[in-house]
Amino acid sequence: MTLRRVLTATLALSATILTFAVGHAHAQTAAPDDGPLLSVGPVVSTLGLGAEIGARLDDHFGLRLNANGFSFSANHTVRDVRYDGDATLESFGLLADLHPFSDGWRLSAGLRLNLNEVDLRGTPRNATYTIQGMTYTASEVGSLNGKIAFNRLAPYVGVGYEGAVADHWRFGVDLGAMYHGTPKVSLAASGPVTTTPDFESRLDAERQELRDDVKDYSWYPVLSLTMKYAF
Repeated sequence: MTLRRVLTATLALSATILTFAVGHAHAQTAAPDDGPLLSVGPVVSTLGLGAEIGARLDDHFGLRLNANGFSFSANHTVRDVRYDGDATLESFGLLADLHPFSDGWRLSAGLRLNLNEVDLRGTPRNATYTIQGMTYTASEVGSLNGKIAFNRLAPYVGVGYEGAVADHWRFGVDLGAMYHGTPKVSLAASGPVTTTPDFESRLDAERQELRDDVKDYSWYPVLSLTMKYAF
């Protein structure tokens, strides 16, 4: 995911919140005591790099829209099979902030459009795969590809603080978690051996081991830092 795509998506999402916030501003005689009404800027997060736009509607309530994206590679071994993985982080969030003390401290809850996923590629060793105790040649198995995916809609809860660090500039930090559900795992081979019942049984067992390895990761920890220009 490119930074340009993240920024474009954020700008598109921000149109709604800007329209609402500006209309709300006309109905108020002053901005909240804690600072300006609108803010926009970059975000660095465990969800990736991106951008955020926020609206402090009054002393106790605010809204934020953000988009995050990043990609990286890693590897993981299940029994005798090594998998090379390409992880793509891509998500878009709408958050509601409650400021119980009428200052920068906030309790946040919201929903994210979660497009995070991991593509897996099995890597043969010495031109062979050993799958659940049976060794096959790489030509027999063909490609061995899988995917780890998550719920598309993911609730988020967290706590944070945002305050002024200079004229028109605000620094924010948030700590929370996104619930993306039990990871969904797929795994398939393309070679001629895939038509045999014994291989299908072994591949099913391999797929289940992958599921067992990731089944407990239904919550995704989120640490987020922002530096926004306020106006």
